[in-house]
Formats: sequence, structure tokens, C-alpha cells
Amino acid sequence: MSKEILIIRLSSIGDVIHCTPVAGALKKAWPDCKITWLVGEVCAELIKYNPHIDNIIMWSRERFEKHLQAFEFIKAYSMWHQLQVKLKEKVYDVVLDIQGLFITGMITRQVRAERRVGLSDARELNPLFMTETANPLGKHIIDRYLGVLTPLGITPQYRKMTLVIPETADQFARAYLESEQILSQDRFAVLVPGTTWTTKNWPPDFFAITAKLLAKDFKIVLCGGRNEVNLGREIIAKAGVSIVDAIGKTSLLQMAAVLARATVVVVGDTGPLYMAAAINTPAVAIFGPTNPETYTPPGKQYAALYSRQACSFCHKTKCPQGNYACMRAVTPAEVVDQAYRLSGD
Repeated sequence: MSKEILIIRLSSIGDVIHCTPVAGALKKAWPDCKITWLVGEVCAELIKYNPHIDNIIMWSRERFEKHLQAFEFIKAYSMWHQLQVKLKEKVYDVVLDIQGLFITGMITRQVRAERRVGLSDARELNPLFMTETANPLGKHIIDRYLGVLTPLGITPQYRKMTLVIPETADQFARAYLESEQILSQDRFAVLVPGTTWTTKNWPPDFFAITAKLLAKDFKIVLCGGRNEVNLGREIIAKAGVSIVDAIGKTSLLQMAAVLARATVVVVGDTGPLYMAAAINTPAVAIFGPTNPETYTPPGKQYAALYSRQACSFCHKTKCPQGNYACMRAVTPAEVVDQAYRLSGD
């Protein structure tokens, strides 16, 4: 009888992609196992076509918490009850909590499973909800998440991140790029200027300079979410070169399809970096508050640029010094040099 496994990782984009090797390693060790993944609505698209995942349950932690913050307790309870009902439809052999928060610990207790496995260094009292905890297998984020397999007796033989782009998204990317006069034989660089933390944001002036320098040999495309629309406009105004602005105009998988066709990507420590890595597109990644040793995608086609400061790798969403020195110390010239190197020039 095949084993039933539930993986819990609700968000974020980068972390969901970093967790996909767990599903791949499970399938390699136990080919007949059935994997269900509990994921947030935003990130569900990223694992929808993953061949290692058999079933997806969507639940929005963000919407649930907004209801609580707005004192909309009836709506919050309704969401929680619906999740309880859904989780109790099946008995699982084990639930793997890779999110490692109080809320996900609470969720594991709703699952019909004898074994609840999490990470020993998880936050918010999460280990108290587990029947077993495991240590990370290494410092890299992928090795951290793969640690949850140790109690199952699995030594991971699979570390590759997985992101499958459907034909519909690829067709969109091809048509969109052609409408912007970027053809299949053209070399183009994608710049992703926004992140979820202000401390991870490279200055827009630097992106503008980078675009201007790369435009000598590459066509330039900006990608990102709707929240970065104004940021993109600022970069275009300052760059003074022709730029295709795709910010806010794509879904996650459509953006991934654009990244897959790119020659090189310039990006901070944010979701699109790991999307690019999962589809083997070269990328120059700019790090500041987070440690590149932990997050840089494995492989020679990825370059991590950072400048060691006294306060580097603070892992804070707001700069304690107020000057964002760690990000500003990485220069456009360094980024452009690495972009040319990774593109084969």
C-alpha cells in the first residue's frame, strides 16, 4: 500500500520552490507514495504542474489573518472549519510541516496522521506540535528543508528545484515578446527590481544604469508584480534606453515563461531568482540582508554579488542603519560584468 504524505508550505514564492526537492526526494525514495501539498492561493500556481505532486489543497493564510486582524471572527472561523473538513477527508501516514510557524503547527494537529514531522529550529513554538523533529542537513536552504526527511529514513538523492511551465504560459511569453519586437533569436536580459523587503531592494538608479549598459548588447525587459509598477516607470525614465515593461502584466507562470527565454536575469533575493534557477536560466543575484551562502541557487550559472559590511546578513526587513549600505555597495559595473560572463560574453 502506497504511503500518503502531506507537505505543508503555504508561502512564499521562493520558499515554495525551495521545498520542491522534498517532493522529488520522496518520490525517488518511495516511487509509489502519494503527495498532497497544502499551499497558499498565490503560490499554488508554482506547483500545479509539478510531476512529483499528486494533489494540492489551497488555503490562504494571508486572508485568514486579515479576517482576524479586522475582527471578522466568523469569516476566520469559516475558513478554519473548511480547512479542518478538507484535511480530515484522508488519513495520512505522515505530515511534513516545512513552514515551521505556530499557525502551521496548529494545522498539523487537524490532520489525521500519527506522525507530524517538523524542523527542530522552527519558530513560534512549532516543534511543540510535532511528534518528531529533525535537524537541517546543511546551511543551504534546500538542505534545511530536506532535513524533514531524516526521521523517515530517507537520505535525499534529489536536490533539484522543480518548476514546470505549461504550454499556455510559454505561448503567452512567445506572443508577448514578439509583440514587443523580441524574437526567439534575440538576446535579452530580464531585470526584476522589486522584492518583498525594502532592505533587499537594489536602488532603482542602479537598475537604470545597468539597463543602459546592458542595452548595448541586449534587449531589456522588466518583470515583477503589480506593486512594482511605479518602480518600473522610474527605472525606465532614468535609463534613457528602450525597455519592455512587463511589470504587472503576467501571472507567475507567464513570468516564468519569460524568464525561461531570457539570456540572463538580474534580480535580488526574491521569488523570481528561484524561479529562474528552477528553469536553468542564468541569473545575477544581489544580496544584502540575507546570506548568499544560504540562498544562492546551486550551479555555475548563478552569481551572487554582495559587499561584506559590519551589519551584513542582518535578516531584517528594515535597515537598522537607515542607509541600505549593503545593497548600495554592489555596483552596476559589477552586475553588468557578471551578466556578460554568465551569458557567455
